[in-house]
Amino acid sequence: MADLNPVDQDSIEIAKAALRQRLDQAAPHIIGSVDATGMSTMELLAALSVTVRRAESRSKFWLLLTCVAGAMPTREEAVRGYRLLELSRNGSEHLEVLRACAGAASVNENFARSISIVDDVAMIDVDFCARHGHNTGVQRVVRETVMRWKQVHELILVAWTEDGHITRSLVPDEEARVLDWVSSRRAESSHATVDDDADLIVPWNCTVILPEVAQHRVWERLACLAEFSSNVVAMVGYDAIPVTSAEYVIPSESDRFIRYLSVVKHADLVIGISGSSAEEFAGFADALRAQGLRGPRVTTVSLPVALAREDLDASGHVARVHDVPLVLCVGTQEPRKNQLAVLAASELLWKRGVSFELLFIGGAAMPLSVPFDIEVDRLRRLGRAVTVKRNSSDSALERAYRDARFSMFVSLHEGFGLPIGESLAAGTPVIATNYGSMAEIASGGGCLMVDPRSDEQIAEAMLVLLTDDTELRRLEVEAKARPSRTWDDYSAELWDAVATAGEAL
Repeated sequence: MADLNPVDQDSIEIAKAALRQRLDQAAPHIIGSVDATGMSTMELLAALSVTVRRAESRSKFWLLLTCVAGAMPTREEAVRGYRLLELSRNGSEHLEVLRACAGAASVNENFARSISIVDDVAMIDVDFCARHGHNTGVQRVVRETVMRWKQVHELILVAWTEDGHITRSLVPDEEARVLDWVSSRRAESSHATVDDDADLIVPWNCTVILPEVAQHRVWERLACLAEFSSNVVAMVGYDAIPVTSAEYVIPSESDRFIRYLSVVKHADLVIGISGSSAEEFAGFADALRAQGLRGPRVTTVSLPVALAREDLDASGHVARVHDVPLVLCVGTQEPRKNQLAVLAASELLWKRGVSFELLFIGGAAMPLSVPFDIEVDRLRRLGRAVTVKRNSSDSALERAYRDARFSMFVSLHEGFGLPIGESLAAGTPVIATNYGSMAEIASGGGCLMVDPRSDEQIAEAMLVLLTDDTELRRLEVEAKARPSRTWDDYSAELWDAVATAGEAL
């Protein structure tokens, strides 16, 4: 056999050194206080493997697999590996551990890298918000919350490696996207080699907090972490729309969400963003009893009725004077948001000679937004005053809320309905859906509630607010009289809820 060339030999030596470093990191958490300086790497691995076997500890086995392979295991890898260890002959435990890790290690691009094990801290998974500048509902919640947590709590922000095998630290640009987001960052994304500039991180006895919806490339390993590791997992539950309202989303989104539920089923705590959202997740948790699983504990911390930029004081804003009243509709353009009903109701009024301008602000959920675009083009050809603005800045959105006579949010299904809260925080009345999370918000005042499936009801509510100044002023007073609940309040309440994640169910 030919000798290895120097490059290959160097790579092997780097990989061997990285493996030794990872085992040294694992030793205090698996064995306890131990002086491993006189042990070879194989001797240390043998000692760790025997300790895990004798302790019959699946959490320590999860940590050992992670440190040997340099990647967090999937459930299949963890279960198979633990069986191999249980059935191993005395003295061969470490060989079975190596066999269990062979597959994961062989496809792990980060095998030749060291890790840092973090113990007993709050670890916040902000993978999507760190990697991308996109900033709609979920991302807005994450950024508004995490930047406030970072100011007052000790915590670690992490993303996942590109292959989804292990968590890592954030690089400066990613941290800025999470903690200091501005509209100019909207088109940003992490470069392909960002993993090389970050440190690999493994949590142990930590509270792992998932404030965003985990990405599909990490589900298997994140679910295994939740099920087998020593960490407590708390997550924000936004909605179950891809399953409970599957007719409004593309089929692949429903398929992905079903896989995401494998993480939810093994979490310790799900914190719904509304009572309706929590009810959906509680129903799923109850169904897990049929599998002999306890499921997560579910509680509610409702999102605030607040603008994204609370420093923009309404008293300092002078509303633009319109020749005709401005009606605002905020939200991603897709069937579930029900903008076609808003257009139909508006056309009913325009045909009756009622004059107003209709402004839509929000992104396009292609290809689902195509019917909306077609209908907008048709109405424009008829001379109707319809405007669509996409990629508006936060400041432009907030000015629109305050310029509008009223706003509309008649979605068919929501986990919360941020545009309702934002409009009310600006003192602008809202026509809102009369059920679910949207009714939860609207019942506090400042809203007219309608059946979103009735174009006639929507049109009648619009007519009232376009022509009845007394009713409009009544709702404005109600909106401004609502109890103040800010992003500061929400962030503090959410942190307090997360702190209970380890409590017995």
